Amino acid sequence: MKILLIAPMTPRSDGAGAIPVLLDAQLSGLRERHEVTLVTGVGDEPGEVEAAESLRREGIDLRVADRRRPRAVGPRWRRRRRLAGAWARGRWPWRTIWFADPGVQAELDRLLASRRFDLIAVEDNSMSVFRLPQCIPRVLTEHEVRRPRPIEWHSARRPGHWPRWAFDELDWRRWRSFQCDAWRRFDLVQAFSERDAEAIAELAPEVAARVRVNPFGLAPPPAADPAREQAGTILFVGNFTHPPNRDAALWLTREILPAVRTRAKHARLLLVGSAPPAEVRALAGPNVEVVADAPSVLPHLEAASVVLAPVRSGGGMRMKVLHALASGKAVVTTRRGAAGYLDGGRTPPFTIAEDSAGIARATADLLADDRRRRELGRQAREFAIARHSPAAWAARLDAVYEEARRAHGG
Repeated sequence: MKILLIAPMTPRSDGAGAIPVLLDAQLSGLRERHEVTLVTGVGDEPGEVEAAESLRREGIDLRVADRRRPRAVGPRWRRRRRLAGAWARGRWPWRTIWFADPGVQAELDRLLASRRFDLIAVEDNSMSVFRLPQCIPRVLTEHEVRRPRPIEWHSARRPGHWPRWAFDELDWRRWRSFQCDAWRRFDLVQAFSERDAEAIAELAPEVAARVRVNPFGLAPPPAADPAREQAGTILFVGNFTHPPNRDAALWLTREILPAVRTRAKHARLLLVGSAPPAEVRALAGPNVEVVADAPSVLPHLEAASVVLAPVRSGGGMRMKVLHALASGKAVVTTRRGAAGYLDGGRTPPFTIAEDSAGIARATADLLADDRRRRELGRQAREFAIARHSPAAWAARLDAVYEEARRAHGG
């Protein structure tokens, strides 16, 4: 099959955040089965340009739009005016305007004018806005459903925050209509979890019959070396620009860790992630270390005795959970953090708890039992490779893509 894959970021196994990592697994699995052409953009994230060059050297048919900030002052301000004007005049959320660079459409137009494809796979709703031919089957992967929510008045308490607060609230209210419009334009829509599939059906009932659940994959990292484990170390990993990760870090530090330490006096916490704001950096203390923008999470993962993902907001599926499982680590998370891993019929080898006391108790029990903790980690890696390897994911993608082709042809 000749597949045109449209993605918001360059696939990278070592990328910051979940999207480049899962795209790496997707591309790896699909290229073993199909002829794949990738259209994406590169921005100012360190390593993106190098990642694109590496893909070309590997023989990937790659078309790239340059989203990097211009160095010259004049072009930089013209770009800012274009982005701000697009938001002010339109109905798209800011995230979409940022990723939906006009250069991507230009690359698509050139490509589609000269090439034939059997299917177009669009990753993330931010890439759903481009003009695509109606004659080719189209599948959209919805990475995270944004649900309607009440106004967050608590964020408007200080006058200095009012402009940003007002922008964020107005921007959030664009998501409902934008997402529904995006889903309607595709033959099939994939979601990573049952929870997001149900949200799509609730927000756009006419799309419900076209939604398929397909948890994402990961190129398995090296198994963590048990000899490098540091007793009592608890790890949380996350991109702190994402509000659910900030909330999890605050909850973990202020409520869960103190409860763990009543049972395990030696427990200490590592918060590792990109762009920690002041409220997260302020959590650092005698038993808490905040590591910002680490070049690699591997040393911290190997040091961890237990990986926690106390997620209580947001949608989608958690890469931090899959990465820890695939590394062979014992994981404690919430039901929301387990979304996507509970949908396959097999009970995943990790612990689920919903409140501070339950998470703390499960964590302390694992810290105290070396044998059980390491056996759980062994089972976790086995589970992740069997169900979420690039090959396993590509097989599920094949089924969805073939269904889309049949539906389009019918």
